Amino acid sequence: MMAAILSCSPVVFSSCISEDNPVEKDEKSADRAALEKVLSERLFRTAQDARFESAMKLTKTFSDFLSNLDAEAVKLDVGTFVATVVSRGDIVDMSSLSAQDQEAVKKCLKDQFDISDYDLSALESFVQIDAYEKLNKFHVTLENNRCTFTEDAEAFTVEIVMSATERIKFQAKFGDSDDDICVFLTRVSDTVPLAIQLPKSFDVSLTVPGGHVVNGVINLSSTASSSYASMKSDAWNVGAMLTDTYNGRVETITAQLSYGKEKYTDEYINSDELKQLRDMGPFFAASYELLKVNNCKTVEDLTITLDDDIEISISIGDVAKCLFALNHLRQLHGTQPSFFAVDTYTQELNKNIHFVVHQKSTNISAQGSLLTILKGSKNEFQPGLALTFKGETEAQSMYENLSEEDLANYNKIVKDVHELIDECTTIVETFSDKIKTIAEAFKI
Repeated sequence: MMAAILSCSPVVFSSCISEDNPVEKDEKSADRAALEKVLSERLFRTAQDARFESAMKLTKTFSDFLSNLDAEAVKLDVGTFVATVVSRGDIVDMSSLSAQDQEAVKKCLKDQFDISDYDLSALESFVQIDAYEKLNKFHVTLENNRCTFTEDAEAFTVEIVMSATERIKFQAKFGDSDDDICVFLTRVSDTVPLAIQLPKSFDVSLTVPGGHVVNGVINLSSTASSSYASMKSDAWNVGAMLTDTYNGRVETITAQLSYGKEKYTDEYINSDELKQLRDMGPFFAASYELLKVNNCKTVEDLTITLDDDIEISISIGDVAKCLFALNHLRQLHGTQPSFFAVDTYTQELNKNIHFVVHQKSTNISAQGSLLTILKGSKNEFQPGLALTFKGETEAQSMYENLSEEDLANYNKIVKDVHELIDECTTIVETFSDKIKTIAEAFKI
């Protein structure tokens, strides 16, 4: 669903715009004209961005690497690595915790592993790993179908060597902090719970072939009354800021996400309707599994900021229903569906997704909504983005306001994005076959 939402962001805003109710140039409000100018500039910059081509090359190379990976061999190596990390963990006695922390730990374990009340009452201890003390030195390398690790890094490092000249390196630098969040991820030997202690803020970086580096900062917080937080039943706030320099220009993307105040019932999340998502491609299958694990119904606030200027604020009333509608729209794409076939799902999205676009430098805001539109050669209905600016009485789609240059840039971006998504889908499909084997190493 995130990909669909972002496809309507200022990067590729025009993909969602109608040819209904054309707006004459002299009918435009000053705010609409000002924002359209900014979007036109972003379309031009994005269309010229060579990173699409390098990303597609990278995903193809990575997919080939995964397909040749000896999953059983890597499973054994990962098992050794996890055993080493776990052996460095601290044994925490339940009796040493405050009453509040004890209750929080029991809630986490019940949520995460469905441990019975009887087994919880008998639990005396668990293993806890401080990310700052135990993980920062580890350097994990995947090369020649094997996984090796050393303890010579300055940050937790995962490096994938695909060839002599092509490698990916991800790093997470965990700082020391007294204000941490502890989450339970797995169990040692299927019995002893394992918690990881994370700082509320840590640095990350991604190095891609050619040495290009994207830097970022991750922020975490939860509404839990204890530092032991449940990924399934506590509400969370997650923030990320990515910084990249391209052609001498510093570009930033900032995202803040709050979710989890409302939870799905087991009957709803396990309904036959929603289970269909598992058979609708890797993206929807993975999304369903995440929903089922985290049990989060609503996104209270998702704010995406581009270059510290264009800000998109989004809330989602029912994530699962939106995913289901998006998948049906995906299946209809290219089949020349009727207006009513598309509009059913457009209105489902419109009912659950609410967003506002704001340009901070000019203080211009516009309320967003979705319409069912005819696009391109007028033989394809699809959902389209409309904006309502101050002083306007109804939402107006923007497609027809695109200049020929903007339309050409948009078409190039959409083509590049679709090709990249196809490559990423291949990676997910390839990876899913391997990860089932490798993941067994995390239950040693």
